Order: sequence, then structure tokens, then C-alpha cells
Amino acid sequence: MSGIEVVPSGDACGAEIRGIDLAAGIDDAEFAELDAAFNEHSVVVLRGQAVTPECQIALTKRLGGIDRYTFTEHAHPDHPEVLRVSNLSQDGKPLGNPKAGHTWHTDQSYVEEPPRCTLLYALEVPEKDGVVLGDTLYASAAAAYDALPEEMKQKLDGLQAVHQFAARKRGGGKNKELTAKQKADHPDVIHPVVRVHPFTGRKCIFVREGECTAIVGLADDEGLEIIEMLSHHVTKQEFIHRHKWQQGDLVIWDNCALQHLAILDYAPPLRRHMHRTTVKGTKPV
Repeated sequence: MSGIEVVPSGDACGAEIRGIDLAAGIDDAEFAELDAAFNEHSVVVLRGQAVTPECQIALTKRLGGIDRYTFTEHAHPDHPEVLRVSNLSQDGKPLGNPKAGHTWHTDQSYVEEPPRCTLLYALEVPEKDGVVLGDTLYASAAAAYDALPEEMKQKLDGLQAVHQFAARKRGGGKNKELTAKQKADHPDVIHPVVRVHPFTGRKCIFVREGECTAIVGLADDEGLEIIEMLSHHVTKQEFIHRHKWQQGDLVIWDNCALQHLAILDYAPPLRRHMHRTTVKGTKPV
């Protein structure tokens, strides 16, 4: 017996994995258990971890390989594979991205092969009056698809959506001005409105307001109406798991099966500092 325990959240997604010490290393059997629990629950947390950048990079590679993030200005200076998500400053300059993920989204849906998953390790979490702030919400796009009426499932079958890099809402809904090179490097991509999970075979809604600008073959109004409807449907309360962070948490979430939102309910001098890596994925089908 490995001693690993998987504790489901009781929500549509989410579980805690106990009995793993990443710093001590895990063997192939333990990794297989972790990977299976992740595929089943879509988002997992390993608490109380002492994760170095090297350890996080190694696990990221084991899960499928490093996928470099588009915006590199907040990369770790010694480990460019690691993005710093932080509201701290050093020498008057931001140490990391302070406003990552504050709208509902799927990580990097605007590329041909979106990442399989994202790993986020909490070095510091904001706390006020004994209450930890900065929760992250995860919505199961798989459970949301399952709950659609059969008529809607049939309507969505075969539809494709346009994912536009320049249209992404960033930092509380405000778009950061993109360079001409960034726009040229990221042309529009087309993905299925409903994609099949590459490991579980479950069907997952894969569109989001602020990321998708049209549905191929439909009039603009009709396409945007479907995108809006599905976006609201995915984020109904019955599909959501709320993660309350602790220092030392390593959270891994599935970018096919989930959409997520970081809650911005804190500000300096409250401190939030995290390390993020992403795992290579496959072209949605």
C-alpha cells in the first residue's frame, strides 16, 4: 500500500491528495496514483509541500512536459520555466504578475495546443484578521456539459469557436496593450465548442466570453449568444469548487475539464506570492 489518500471535495470537481511528499520524491506507482486522481477530479491540492522551482519543474515535465507561457516578463530569473504570480515588488518593480486570472477563463485557449494543466505553488497567501483571502474558483466544464439538455448537446455537436488572443480579458476585464509581434505570433485559432478530454473521454464545454469571438458558420449575433449562454451555464454554483489557499499548497488543475477564476479581494500590504508552471497539451478534438 502506498499510503496515498484521495479525499474528494464533494463538489463537481476537486480533491485533496494526502500522503505525498514531493520534496522527498515519488516513485512511478505513486505518480500513477496522483495522475489518476487528477484525471478523475480535474483539480487536486497537495498541502504542506516544500516545493523548490526545480521540484515543480520536474513534476511538470513528468505530467507531460513544460509549456512556456506567452508573457515572459514575470518569469523567474533563475528558472524561466516558472512564472511568478505575485503582488510583491523589488527595487520598485513588480516581482510577478499581480493580476493573473481575475476573469473566468481557460489557460491559453488561444494557442493550437492549449496546455494540459497548470501547477500553482503558494509561497505566501494574503491573510487579514485570521482569514485567508484570494480564493480560486474552479468550474467543471465536463459536469456542465453533462447537465445540458439533449437538444442543446445535439445543437453544439460539430460546432467550432474562434479563440482570439487579442480579445482576451486580462487583469479584471481590462486588456493590456499587445505588441505587433505578439499579435502576429498569435493568430486566431479554431477549437471545438465541445472538446473530448484526451485522458477521460468526457465531453467538456470549451468556450468562454472574453476569449471566443465567434462560432464558425453562424451569424455573429447567434454565435455570441451561444458563447454567452454556455459561459453562464458553466459557472453555475452546482459546478463550482472553491479552493481556499494555504501556504505550501500545490494545486494542479485541468485546462480541458475546467474553467477558473482567481478572486481579487486583497491588496498590499497583504502579500500573495506564487510559482506557476504549465504542462504541454494536445490539439482539442
